[in-house]
Amino acid sequence: MNATPTQFDPGTYRRATAGLSLLAAVALAAGTALQRPFVGIGLYAVALGSVFALPAVTDATLFDERDDEVMGRASAATLTLFGWLSALVYPSLVALSTTEYFAWGPASSAVAFATAGLYAVFGVAVAYYGR
Repeated sequence: MNATPTQFDPGTYRRATAGLSLLAAVALAAGTALQRPFVGIGLYAVALGSVFALPAVTDATLFDERDDEVMGRASAATLTLFGWLSALVYPSLVALSTTEYFAWGPASSAVAFATAGLYAVFGVAVAYYGR
C-alpha cells in the first residue's frame, strides 16, 4: 500500500493549528479544574502532537516570508506592550510593598520573576541573532 501525503491548503492548516492549540490549552485547564490532571495532560499531548505532525502530512508551503513578518511584528508589539506595563506596574508594586496595602506573595513573586526571565531570554536571543 502506497501512502501519499495529504494536500492541505495553508488556510486549513492555520485553522487546524489554531483550533488544536486552543483545544490543548482548554483540555489542560479543564483537566486541572476537574481534578483529572492526567486526562488533561493526555489530551494536551495528543492535540499539541497533532499540531507538530500536520506539517509532515502535507506537501503545501504552510508558512512563507509574510507569515514571518506578521509573527515578527506581533512579537515585537507584544513584548513592547508587556515591557511598558512592567515598567509601570513593578515599581508601583515595590512602592506599595512598603505599605500595608500590598505584600509580595508566592504568586506575585512568581509573576515578577517570570517577567524578568522572559526579558532575559529575549535579551540573550537578541544578542545571539544580532551577531
